[in-house]
Amino acid sequence: MIAKDYHIHSEFSGDSSQNLGELIEHCIQLGLKEIAITDHAEYGIQNLPESFILPFPKYVETIQEYQEKYSKQIQIRLGVEVGMYSPVVSYFEKNIRTYPFDFVIASNHSLEGQDIAFSDILQEKTKQEAQALYFESLLENIQTFSDFSVVGHLDFITRYGGAKFRGVNLKENWDCIQSILTHLVQNGKGIEINTSGFRYREERFYPLPEIVKEYLRLGGEIITVGSDAHIKGHVAMDFKRVEDFLRNIDYPYLASFEEQKARIEKI
Repeated sequence: MIAKDYHIHSEFSGDSSQNLGELIEHCIQLGLKEIAITDHAEYGIQNLPESFILPFPKYVETIQEYQEKYSKQIQIRLGVEVGMYSPVVSYFEKNIRTYPFDFVIASNHSLEGQDIAFSDILQEKTKQEAQALYFESLLENIQTFSDFSVVGHLDFITRYGGAKFRGVNLKENWDCIQSILTHLVQNGKGIEINTSGFRYREERFYPLPEIVKEYLRLGGEIITVGSDAHIKGHVAMDFKRVEDFLRNIDYPYLASFEEQKARIEKI
């Protein structure tokens, strides 16, 4: 059983109203031993509500209070999901280095400075144009920003834009995807397996199994699993699928993080 969820959102995220205390209580009831609270930190993106700008001091203080309160029941990691955007990388570097984060997810939520979910940018492009731009942007961002633990939902661009944008064009984008994975491996960074794709009717996790296997083939070792839950009922959803997949490819291991240092553990 996978007993840790490393991608969970609460009321500190602009797209969640989930009470943090209730969320933690639910995780304990599920039998989880370890969780990372990873609320959104976005900055400098067009079309994005101000509620996505994380109040770092209050956020960190609140997580630390819950860490102490529940220390005998569950391991709570201080995490954050950074919406990478190279023009404002100094903003994220300053905040990540100021506070004692255990775990940082680096995600690509925007294209050409516009948030994918809150703009019509995809409607201006073909499926392949959007995907090529997304992967190229992701590569640029991880080459610019290094203060992270794993890349989040590496190929989730297919979630947006409707049916015609579904399905990753692996062949057309493989060179760029390989460049992304190679950079991660060479710099000791990981990837997450994000199960939210099953909730978005894609019937898959992010990224595709082929991408996970390529990361491992290139020498990568750091994999986390996250539900990307924004309500407590989604915590740890579809984790059995991930466990089965990892066992089937003979890599039954997941990473945990403390003070941004990875520890690889058998499932």
